Amino acid sequence: MPIMDEWRLLPYDVGSSVRHIELSDALVREGREPTIWWHATDEATLILGARQTPEDMAGRASTPVVRRQSGGTAVFAASGVLGLDIFLPRGHDLIQDDIVESYRWLGELWQKSLATLGIDGHLVTIDEARQAPVPPPLVRQACFGSLSPFEVTVADRKMVGLAQVRRGNGVLLQSGIHLLYDATGLASLIAPEDVELPALLRAAGVGLSELRREIDESQVQSAFQRTLQRVRGIDLKQGAWTREELTRANC
Repeated sequence: MPIMDEWRLLPYDVGSSVRHIELSDALVREGREPTIWWHATDEATLILGARQTPEDMAGRASTPVVRRQSGGTAVFAASGVLGLDIFLPRGHDLIQDDIVESYRWLGELWQKSLATLGIDGHLVTIDEARQAPVPPPLVRQACFGSLSPFEVTVADRKMVGLAQVRRGNGVLLQSGIHLLYDATGLASLIAPEDVELPALLRAAGVGLSELRREIDESQVQSAFQRTLQRVRGIDLKQGAWTREELTRANC
């Protein structure tokens, strides 16, 4: 596909999840051009959904806990968890009034990206998400314990999770993918006394390392970015955070 658009690519950042959440908020409030940003934590952190509270997590005492602004439930962000933010300014062609449909193009892109890595992913349809069995309450506390439309699964286990934040300035679409899915670590934070929870979470989610051990973060990023260009005609230009964004994030 010929180049149709040019987006800003911010530097990949491995650092504090607290800082990442602040920067994500700054991006959706102060961003001026389509932007993608990859990030990963340098300290194991429990990231809660917008409606969750630390009190929901019985085993959280020794683990830092933060809350993101997007919906959904808990992610245990540790080594091997890769996050992607995509900011689209207000009025962009890929933003739809229908919140669910706004995920479709991104889920399709992830499915095609994983295919280039030899991963046969399935795009969850709206009907499949609605008809999926309701997980047990403790499993529902985990983002990768349940399915939403246009997320990507492998053998009925969630591989790519999606979320979004909408502000007057635009939309932030967020993706999470595990190279290593630590179901045991997550279960210990949700309900350490429940001996069945690790297996239940493991049956619901999957990491890339279970399928292709040699895949690393850079390969995932490259696969996604090449697919973005091939499928959507998007060229990426290296960019930097603006002063307004950094000021909003107190950086």
